Amino acid sequence: MRLWRLEEAERLVNSELAQGLAETWASCADEKCLADSPYDPALVGVGRWWLGPFTIGNRKLGEIPFYSLPPVATCPGATPFCIRWCYAVYEIANWRAHVREAASYLLSLRDDFPDIVQRFLRRLPHRTVRLHVSGDFYSVEYLEKWVEVARREPSRVFYTYTKSFGLVKRVEAPRNLVIHLSADPHNYLEAVETWRELRRGLVTYVYTPGAERRDFEVLRYILENTESKILLFLNHVQHAPRLRISAAQIWRRLKEALGPLAGRVVLDPEEFAGAPQCSLCQLCYRAYI
Repeated sequence: MRLWRLEEAERLVNSELAQGLAETWASCADEKCLADSPYDPALVGVGRWWLGPFTIGNRKLGEIPFYSLPPVATCPGATPFCIRWCYAVYEIANWRAHVREAASYLLSLRDDFPDIVQRFLRRLPHRTVRLHVSGDFYSVEYLEKWVEVARREPSRVFYTYTKSFGLVKRVEAPRNLVIHLSADPHNYLEAVETWRELRRGLVTYVYTPGAERRDFEVLRYILENTESKILLFLNHVQHAPRLRISAAQIWRRLKEALGPLAGRVVLDPEEFAGAPQCSLCQLCYRAYI
């Protein structure tokens, strides 16, 4: 476990660099203002793959803008599974992303956060936005800010996966803010309870090769106690490169263990087969477009 990554996140949140970056985003309304700032373009968010606090896509997403926060520190629902396997914790090479996450957190604390976000969104042509490639809803107040953004932007879809079950149950999200529940071996009972109350979105689960007996028991419980589909991700932190995992073999095991219930399990195509990217698959948001 890279505990220093979590310590670094806390340090960066308190750094002058992250604070200055957040202030720049709050005061700028266009690319020229960002480019005229004293910061590196890839840090402040100018160019093909950024706009202010938004990063425009990655290998998995394709060209979908996303807004991220520091990992675990902004995740009140984090479990021991997250602490051990969170992919964002193992992402050590991109220091600019770490600073941007810290600055994004500081920006999110502002009362005028919805205004700032909407200002940048109006300069993005994309109709789908991903929240929290790293991080999660850390407070009701923060969640309500994204609710406000989604209501102001009814022609866009905002989607995310969360373990902040207690928070999402307290807020009425508009249809275009799509919140999927992220289950794991430690929180699946609460995930089922939350889905039964909200009755919307998918339940997601991270499959760990070598832990099939545990995982299949959890999957069966979720399927038997909800009507949700399960989107199955791959624990690629433990098992890299991802393409060495046989999706066909995993699918056979699922059908043997779960029988007809396996028909409600979807293997994430990019993680298990390398394609298509989220921008083409659209499973997690296409029903809301």
